[in-house]
Amino acid sequence: MKKILETQRLILEVIEEDKLEELANLLANKNVHKFFPKALTRQESLEFFEENCKRQSEDGISFWAVIRKEDLRFLGLCGLLKQIIDEKEEIEVGYRINDQYWGKGYGTEAAKGCIEYANNNLRWSSVISLIVHENKQSIRVAAKNGLRLEKSTVFNGRPHQVYRIQF
Repeated sequence: MKKILETQRLILEVIEEDKLEELANLLANKNVHKFFPKALTRQESLEFFEENCKRQSEDGISFWAVIRKEDLRFLGLCGLLKQIIDEKEEIEVGYRINDQYWGKGYGTEAAKGCIEYANNNLRWSSVISLIVHENKQSIRVAAKNGLRLEKSTVFNGRPHQVYRIQF
């Protein structure tokens, strides 16, 4: 376990092979991926894992496993990702929490931890969140963490809204 950060109730750590089964279950969950192009197959989950490991190794940031402290349960993913948005490199906070844990503030708490990490440890000037217009839950998470709607863009061929927090 390589811990990246800790919040009041959560530990965010590098996703390692021992989490592959839980990761695949999360990525296959159609409810969690309602606003994504699709849920992933086992093979696609393995490719996601390998790409995530590459990002962590090359960039020092990636999606991290969200682990609940009280029982060490895997709740989902949250992390920081380098993205190119409108020809500019940005740092995005992204998250996917298993639907059985929705409504308890875990996504908001994990995202806040990542935003603070980006500010305090990485010294980035801002963090964005890319959200499709229909994803009201993620828009609420962004607002709770101080991100404000900045503009609309196209990301991976789909319309998205860019929310930003400046430090």
